Amino acid sequence: MAFKMKSFNQLLSLHPSSNKLDNVIKLVDMPSKKHWGYIDENKTIHVNKNLSPKNMSRTIAHENVHKQQMSLKGKSHEPRLQFNSLFYKWEGGRKEKSITIPTKSIDTKSRKLPWEIEAEKAG
Repeated sequence: MAFKMKSFNQLLSLHPSSNKLDNVIKLVDMPSKKHWGYIDENKTIHVNKNLSPKNMSRTIAHENVHKQQMSLKGKSHEPRLQFNSLFYKWEGGRKEKSITIPTKSIDTKSRKLPWEIEAEKAG
């Protein structure tokens, strides 16, 4: 009987496009079907492993916009989107104000947040 070894990505529950370096995409259980994915402060993308391939691709594309927002340098030479357990900080464009919001005051599912509006437009 021949055994087939799992790939590195399969062993770690990583998406096939995850390259272990700067593009880590983890396939995980989510609290409900309504939760498709999120990105953490280390730029690791977490995707609901039960999504269809189409919705998985859409989710990864959306979270990649946030990854870019977390990497791009804004007016103050810092990433445009920063967050941790205490606050979210958004540095808007030329005509937008920079804002800092306590994490406890954020509804992370809201599509009215400036970084979500930008991600939705890109997707």
